[in-house]
Amino acid sequence: MIFLNNPTYRRLLIAIAFISITIRNWDDKELLRAFRNASVSSTDNTSTSSIISDGPITTVAYAISITSCSHKLNPFDPAAVLKRSIELNSWPKHPKSRYASEFYVFIKTSNAKQYNHIADRCGSLLSLAGWNIIPQEEQVYQGLIKEPPESILKNNIGNDGCCGDSELIKLATYKLPHDIAVHLDLDTLVTNPFDELYNVMHFPPDTEEGKRARQQLVEVVAPTDLNRRSSGHPSRGSVNGTTAQKLLSNIVVDAFYTKDYNMISPHKEGHVEHVGVQGGFLVVRPSMLTYLKLRDMVYSGEFYGGHGGKTTGWFKSGYGKHIWGSMTIQGLLGYYFDHVDREHSVELNRCRYNNIADNARVSSFSRNAKFPRGTLIDQARNASDPRYNYKDFQCRDGRANCDDVDCQRFPIEKTRLVHYTYCKSPLKCHECNFMETYKEVTCYAFIKEWFRVRSTLTGEDKPHMEDDAFSTNVQWMREDGTVDVHQGNCYKEYTMGFCQGNGRHNYVSMKHRNMSLLPDN
Repeated sequence: MIFLNNPTYRRLLIAIAFISITIRNWDDKELLRAFRNASVSSTDNTSTSSIISDGPITTVAYAISITSCSHKLNPFDPAAVLKRSIELNSWPKHPKSRYASEFYVFIKTSNAKQYNHIADRCGSLLSLAGWNIIPQEEQVYQGLIKEPPESILKNNIGNDGCCGDSELIKLATYKLPHDIAVHLDLDTLVTNPFDELYNVMHFPPDTEEGKRARQQLVEVVAPTDLNRRSSGHPSRGSVNGTTAQKLLSNIVVDAFYTKDYNMISPHKEGHVEHVGVQGGFLVVRPSMLTYLKLRDMVYSGEFYGGHGGKTTGWFKSGYGKHIWGSMTIQGLLGYYFDHVDREHSVELNRCRYNNIADNARVSSFSRNAKFPRGTLIDQARNASDPRYNYKDFQCRDGRANCDDVDCQRFPIEKTRLVHYTYCKSPLKCHECNFMETYKEVTCYAFIKEWFRVRSTLTGEDKPHMEDDAFSTNVQWMREDGTVDVHQGNCYKEYTMGFCQGNGRHNYVSMKHRNMSLLPDN
């Protein structure tokens, strides 16, 4: 063709080909980000919100883990309800959320390449519930852990905490191909969007969206985190009057988490400063570098025995055996977030996120400070009977006043995530007449919400139950914080009839079906 002999035409064709190849190979997320930034910079009158209102900002990965599949475990119901709760609080179902969701489950196996979820009972049920299966082999091979003098990790990690070294499967969250990833325990429920966290992770601090996000973050950060940033100690306030807004104004966050203060004895030296992470909730920025760093810490073997909070545990830092799961997720990440990556890791208020309805204070009910006990409600107190006259005293986090984390009295409407580890699974259909503390009142509010979410799934019609089928206590928290107690049918009030009585055998199970094929509602 004649125009190919023309140098100008040839240069034009080469330029077009180069641009086409570049666009084709450019990562879609980078292209979208470039277009978004260009749009923002082109006009001062157009907000980022309006630019991205037609679709989600990004898709967040939500992951759960299964380390073993016993015959007692039926993961379908909790997995389906948890997934539904996330969907109801994500884009596009929730009108205030701008983040979409994708669902993954890590299943431990000896051979990931040969794993077939259809042949695995738990895997097949979780797939039906709408979760993408990601088989995982050992994150760390115990035989390769080093043994520095006096270290105890190699010979003890297999029996540590709930699940030994299998608990490290949660580290696979750092390998997910997303900008933001969340790991949740199966016995949790999302109650409100997490956008306030995601906005901080997504938008840089020098943007308008980023500035607003960091101002809003103040409301959900743990007071102990703010204290640590201002004074260097979790139970001591600012020494120079630095405000929370100033502390967080330029923060870049790679991880959000909560801590488990029920696992320490606040009167013991060093415990308050060295608290383990609550392993049921993690929000992270996936990074293979971080994953390898954490794995290498385990392979170092640098964990030393003892229950003191000074020179025990990881690298003799104080994150030792006083922490439940100290050798795996709870202790490892507690050390990592507090010492290795303190600047980019944020502890959240545990009543807002990962609320387990616990008492912020130690109770005189037991001499063991780790014994969690709710505060007695007025109707249960009996001054003549020590069994019903115990009191609260020392704050578990070491502060003089901890009313701001008294999760047993925190309204569920203000939570973002509730966790049934202390309340116990809704599927167990607890009897309702044991109503002694604020913990029970709040737990039943959590349980009612679980069954409400279940009832929103297609085909989950409430079973018939007469109002007078049972006569039990029914309790509700009033707005002033006091408790209303009256007679009623708690199984209908709290479980909508999905519990036909007391005990696991009275739970009405969901029909196993492919949740992804159900009509959207």
